[in-house]
Amino acid sequence: MHTWLQALLAVFLPVAGLGATIDGVVRDAVNGRPIPGVRVHIVESRQSARTDDGGSFSLPHPEGWPATMVVSASGFRPERVVLAGPPSATLDVRLAPVVAYGDRVEVTATRAREGEDSASFTNVPRERIEEGYWAQDPALLLSEIVPGMYAYNDNGNGVGYSYFSIRGFGQARSRVTINGAPLNDAESGELFFIDLADFMSTAGDVQIKRGVYGLSGIGGAVDLSTAPASVEPSFQLHLGAGSFATQRLTARYDSGLIDGTWSLTARYSKVTSDGYRDQSWVDMWNVHLSLARLGERSQLRFIFFGGPEQTHLAYEGIPRDALDGGLTGDAERDRRFNPITWPDEIDTFFQPHYQIVHDLSFGPRTQLAQTFYLFQGDGYYEQYRADRRLLEYDLPAIVLPDGTTVERSDLVRRRTVDEWDAGWTPTLLHQAGSVSLSVAGEVRIHRAHHIGDVRWAQFYPDGLDPNHRYYDYRVAKDSASIAGGAHWAATARLTLTAGLQFTRHVYEMSDDRLRGVAFDERYDFVLPRAGAVIRLTDGAEAFLGVARGMREPAFRQIYDPQDYYGIRTSLDPEDVWDWEAGVSIRRPRWRVRANLFSMRFANEIVYAGALDDNGVPVYGNGATSRHRGLEADASWTPSTRFGLDASLALSRNTFTRYTEFGWDGQEAVYDGNRIAGFPDVLASVTARGWAGRLRMSLTLRHVGKFFLDNSEDNRLDPVARAEEGYVPLVNPAFTILDLAVAMPLSRVLSDALGLTGLELQARLNNALGETFTSFGYVDGGTPLFIPAAGRNVYVGLTLGL
Repeated sequence: MHTWLQALLAVFLPVAGLGATIDGVVRDAVNGRPIPGVRVHIVESRQSARTDDGGSFSLPHPEGWPATMVVSASGFRPERVVLAGPPSATLDVRLAPVVAYGDRVEVTATRAREGEDSASFTNVPRERIEEGYWAQDPALLLSEIVPGMYAYNDNGNGVGYSYFSIRGFGQARSRVTINGAPLNDAESGELFFIDLADFMSTAGDVQIKRGVYGLSGIGGAVDLSTAPASVEPSFQLHLGAGSFATQRLTARYDSGLIDGTWSLTARYSKVTSDGYRDQSWVDMWNVHLSLARLGERSQLRFIFFGGPEQTHLAYEGIPRDALDGGLTGDAERDRRFNPITWPDEIDTFFQPHYQIVHDLSFGPRTQLAQTFYLFQGDGYYEQYRADRRLLEYDLPAIVLPDGTTVERSDLVRRRTVDEWDAGWTPTLLHQAGSVSLSVAGEVRIHRAHHIGDVRWAQFYPDGLDPNHRYYDYRVAKDSASIAGGAHWAATARLTLTAGLQFTRHVYEMSDDRLRGVAFDERYDFVLPRAGAVIRLTDGAEAFLGVARGMREPAFRQIYDPQDYYGIRTSLDPEDVWDWEAGVSIRRPRWRVRANLFSMRFANEIVYAGALDDNGVPVYGNGATSRHRGLEADASWTPSTRFGLDASLALSRNTFTRYTEFGWDGQEAVYDGNRIAGFPDVLASVTARGWAGRLRMSLTLRHVGKFFLDNSEDNRLDPVARAEEGYVPLVNPAFTILDLAVAMPLSRVLSDALGLTGLELQARLNNALGETFTSFGYVDGGTPLFIPAAGRNVYVGLTLGL
């Protein structure tokens, strides 16, 4: 571990005698440069000073001793030191940045580190988040920046239910954490960012690791953080509005450091939108509270975030003829059609999160980072279903007065879940000479109660109570993991890494009130990893890594109590070996990071090219496959007024062997076919410039075509492709351009209103008006597509106090 992480604040090297003042210089612990504008505060006397351009400060002696001096600056870890008496020399104070230079991402115990870890990753600093965020789902924001990541949105305009893939693996097979606490649903692995409205407005930075990583992370790992405590008091209000009646209100208060020890951050957000598609509205609000305590050897944060959301569901796609105006003759009107037309098909959910985040230093060589968490989930949604078998809903057939037997009926069903998750994620780091050791653990407890009710039916049996339950069961899942790792600086140019993880997952189903099914299923994994990092020159490294990953099936892939025809199955876990090789070069004005990967799967659980009746992708088991490709990102800043960022991902995901079985027992052999749902090409370029106080950015993003199902557009069935009116089972490639402008308004106006800042932001999304679909699937042989919005705008005003 770097020496500047071992001692975050050093006071040493007396150089001169002092009089009645405390004099000092504040420097960056990484490069030794003076830091201007640092706030130096004596808690007892409440006197403060700021460092000048040379990093120097001077403060009068307090009346008594000892005295506590707090040194804080934006972008650096606030620390404090106790002075036993008047210092006899000028203080040389060293502050460690909360971000690593060249990466601009907070250093934490769970994150990959440039030049030390053999991992393929991308860091997204807070500055990039602020530049690109307006109100969209986090998945959409990150996919514009990160190579090898793709996302789409049901509603069509980026606000609402969204889904992402990394290297062709859906979000259910990637690991997502907030401050180290898992966010994936324990039973399905799915992600629901919609429950975290406006989360990115108080997010810190993000690191996305691609490939095998962490507990059940097959495609990659997305590590989100909440923003660190602010050292300065402030109040910020953002008011924004855009196309499709999108509105956002964000109010944020930061107390700054109180008595050099405490800091409070509070945010309230409200986001609403009608959505691009018909009846795809969203209405959600969210609260974020963070109370931080800064100690001499530790930092402690108590964090709460969450709020209720409601959205009309819009997960079904539309056929090609509707995109072309086949419904009314107006293509622009028809492409916005939402097949879910029943107005009460609304998702209602509330998921509050409670976290305790603790960092403790036992000394210069040993640190502990840990997160305790609890989150709850309570919600439901209703669905209208036409001509359904009564038997499937545990309802008897009905005999009408004329003797006719009714076995089918239109009905409305409600699906409800009440669940909670609790856990602990500790990481202990120790430096022993040239060897850095780590021990990381995780314990997660999940409990859920699932209920399905028939709320109404066109033909409802006499004498049966209303709201008849057709499923009612409980699921428990316990997960535990412990991993050991070592970094050995074998020579000045070679670092070797190794790790071993032991993981156990246990499912238990109980209290099935309808069928009486009960069982438990256990999965145990032993996961090794190894790698090497070679320093080529200063600021340049190459790496090679290999890791094994395994992932348990989702609960409803083992047994689906919500399906009348569901049967208990025994699925083997996914098993993959991931090989990574890459290079990173950092120079004062440019940076390049690139990697090659090859992932070989046994028994992959793959996307079957369809959605279930909840809008969730359907997966099949038993494939042998290979994922391989190239990923790269780069930045270039030739001047203080202009910069470029670029990313590129080229991949090829294919089956080595896979046979898909239809409901009628027919076999479809897909050996050698491409895996559906992910483009082979992803590329983006962002240019940004500064003209005085005006900031501008332009992002050009290209997404290659991808196949809608695993037949690879009926590659082995030329007869089907030759049929008249055949619609290719392909989502076409598209390229879109986004523009963003941020302009501070007149200081005279700000002063007149008593504001510390007043800024206008404007965005033009899809500026060229590209007509495209962002996703697609096949239903009953018919290709269906999820359309995305054309040209749309967002304008926001941010006021600071």
